[in-house]
Amino acid sequence: MLSNSPFARWKEEVENHMSLRELAAQAKQKPGKGRHGRLLTFKEIRRIKKRGYEAERELVHKLRGNGFKAVRVPVSAPSSEPLPDVFATKGNCLVAFEVKAPKAERAYFPKDQVDKLFFFLNFFEPYTHKLAVLGAKFPRKWVYKVVEKPDDFVVRREEESSFQLETPYEKT
Repeated sequence: MLSNSPFARWKEEVENHMSLRELAAQAKQKPGKGRHGRLLTFKEIRRIKKRGYEAERELVHKLRGNGFKAVRVPVSAPSSEPLPDVFATKGNCLVAFEVKAPKAERAYFPKDQVDKLFFFLNFFEPYTHKLAVLGAKFPRKWVYKVVEKPDDFVVRREEESSFQLETPYEKT
């Protein structure tokens, strides 16, 4: 039956936007198979979160080293508040970042996370240049992608960055 297939369960979890914490709690409560045929352990979840945290901190240091005023927004679980992972200012430019640190060759950014970047940017009317940027920290390489509208995005390791930390981004 299709509704009991691993894909159907995964699709239901994605549609319900379960956090890593909720997935771990669910794994503890009932045995079963998760994505890729197994459930994540607490140790694996901690490692995934740590990788993301370290990528966000590294991005803040890179931004500050290039003249930006930058902060990491510590949110421990998915939130309905429109907060980016990192935001930075330089002159009249405000940049909101959603950050992923995949081990794979691509990073997936769901539309609801990208939408939060635009919602956050709209709070700051005085800035004339406002950018929503997806940052993917692959092993030994960062890729930054400026996005113009909320949608689902995939950032691939082989892509070229459309945002440069070294120079201020000026829209024409």
